[in-house]
Amino acid sequence: MTHLTTTLKRSSAALVAALAVGTSAEGTLPASDPCLSGNDRGAGEYTAGNDMRTMGAAALGWQGGPPDGFGVAHAGSTGNFVANAVGEDSAAVSYEQGGRMQWLGVGNFPFDRNLTRQLNPTPASTEWWMSIQVNRLGWADSATNTYAVGGFTDAGGNGLQVGYDDTAGNNIPDLVLRTNGSNIVLASDVASNDNQLVIIKMDVDVAGNETLSIWVDPTSVLDAPDIVDSSLDITSSTTPFTQSKYESPGQSGVVYFDEIRLATSFEGATGVPEPTSLALLGLGGLLVARRRRG
Repeated sequence: MTHLTTTLKRSSAALVAALAVGTSAEGTLPASDPCLSGNDRGAGEYTAGNDMRTMGAAALGWQGGPPDGFGVAHAGSTGNFVANAVGEDSAAVSYEQGGRMQWLGVGNFPFDRNLTRQLNPTPASTEWWMSIQVNRLGWADSATNTYAVGGFTDAGGNGLQVGYDDTAGNNIPDLVLRTNGSNIVLASDVASNDNQLVIIKMDVDVAGNETLSIWVDPTSVLDAPDIVDSSLDITSSTTPFTQSKYESPGQSGVVYFDEIRLATSFEGATGVPEPTSLALLGLGGLLVARRRRG
């Protein structure tokens, strides 16, 4: 079990420094799957109650997806991963849509479960963002349960995945980030049926450790990150993600994944303009107000 260093920075200077991004808005969202519910694969929809492996919904950024048409279906070892018609939501982002992915709990026997789906080639970037919404229901005896996580990884399965793990062994799972083969606690003893939005910014250092800035269930995407850490050497590549991957190596409770996004900018990850743009808009409004008074 690993705990990242928590920071409580709320000043505007720290906020701007933490969220500063590039100036180009083009090509900043390499992959996005809102997990839409329905029967139109070309529109990116999954049929509720059906096995996720059998459906190649045309989500943005995966092989076979837009503009090519139907996406390539997931590959993996479980049928206990189905589409669900109910979507998650958060007041902090603007892109919620109906539908989500449901990772079903299993019986009293362990087995390895994983689902992968190959991405189209991504642009090179030293700044990567991932956002995902997760929820969970019951969690049985931690002696037999294991973690359940989802996100983006390289071909070897290492990257950024978010989900749940009972790291304390008290039968109440924690919200975790899985990277470098370890589950890092983001929030302890999370409540059942409570949606969490997690936004992660990863600044890549190809010769050293990456810097992670993590927002956990923010009330606003303009909040400073809850966690900042530079102790992990996650990748040496500026194209560190080749697939989405959902996994649990044994039993788990019921977990939901929704609105998974891979971006190279703040705006791509959150669906709202970057803070510097908002600041300029605010300044412009102030200048207009002063001019009218004059």
